[in-house]
Amino acid sequence: MEYYWWLVIAIAFFILEILTPGFVIMWFGVGALVASLLDLTGIHNLYVQVIVFAIVSILLVYSSRTIFKNFFIKNSPGNDIKTNVDALIGKIGIVYEDIDNHQSTGRIMVLSQDWLARTADDSLITKNEKVKVIKTDGIKLIVEKI
Repeated sequence: MEYYWWLVIAIAFFILEILTPGFVIMWFGVGALVASLLDLTGIHNLYVQVIVFAIVSILLVYSSRTIFKNFFIKNSPGNDIKTNVDALIGKIGIVYEDIDNHQSTGRIMVLSQDWLARTADDSLITKNEKVKVIKTDGIKLIVEKI
């Protein structure tokens, strides 16, 4: 196969990479470029070119996924930052409606947000007392009296 066919294949992979999410197809384009270089250096055997294309592409895909998984994702800043309701665990709130698990009542303000609240030990916590959020249960915060 002539080198320019490998170049056409490489360009097609690069265009597909631009049009798709992720970061995988580009490596097949690099594999096609390596196969093209083989043809330019005098290795005209199509089977050898295809095998080198496959090996280079697979190795690049595997190593890039390993690098992204082990380095970029694990070490990305803020990867361990809790968000949404998980960010409320450990925060202090103020009871503004008595918390009574038996009556299914209780509301607290945490970080200027209104939340349903229940106690972890079925105790009664009255209005204006401070509580600490210890876990979540759906849309309810489970709290303990401070």
